[in-house]
Amino acid sequence: MSLSSFISKQTESTVLGWETEFNVKVIVTSPSQSRLGVFIPKRFGKHVIRINNNMNKYAFLITLIHEMAHASIWKKYGRKVTPHGIEWKNEFQKMMLPFLNPNFFPEKILKPLSLHMINPKSSTIRDVELSKILNNFDNEDIIFISDLKDGDEFRIRSGKKFRRIEKLRKNYKCVEVNTSKLYRFSPLAEVKPL
Repeated sequence: MSLSSFISKQTESTVLGWETEFNVKVIVTSPSQSRLGVFIPKRFGKHVIRINNNMNKYAFLITLIHEMAHASIWKKYGRKVTPHGIEWKNEFQKMMLPFLNPNFFPEKILKPLSLHMINPKSSTIRDVELSKILNNFDNEDIIFISDLKDGDEFRIRSGKKFRRIEKLRKNYKCVEVNTSKLYRFSPLAEVKPL
């Protein structure tokens, strides 16, 4: 799948420059269950960045720049630094800065993205507010468990019925209605309220 399906012409020229500078090839792939993208050092003479093809263009661009920052750090330090350490954070911030404007992201994304970039996490999925806003560009009708109130009942994709009990430190404690088993859900779990 071509990069031009996911990014603008203006962005594409920047990315092509990075591909050359960092000796990396970007490959758009079928979705991985465990990650949005990955930087793989030296495969067949070039580094490889694999990015899921099921993201909207804003999530795709953030993930692409995230992985390009890994390629840049690899070129500078190799294995001498940690993957999401201070060197990577500084590089990610530097590479993202030219994109933090309305030419690339809608206002709705710019504020949470700017806050995320102050101290970027290893994945945008770990930033609940940014993830929720990005997911809304996939489907405006998404409801997350964090949007419900304690006591609200909901279904998940499998059809199982739950009731939200309480917010824990990060996740939500819920009980399956039919079995009374307790479960923990990520705040980004997509649910169908009942």
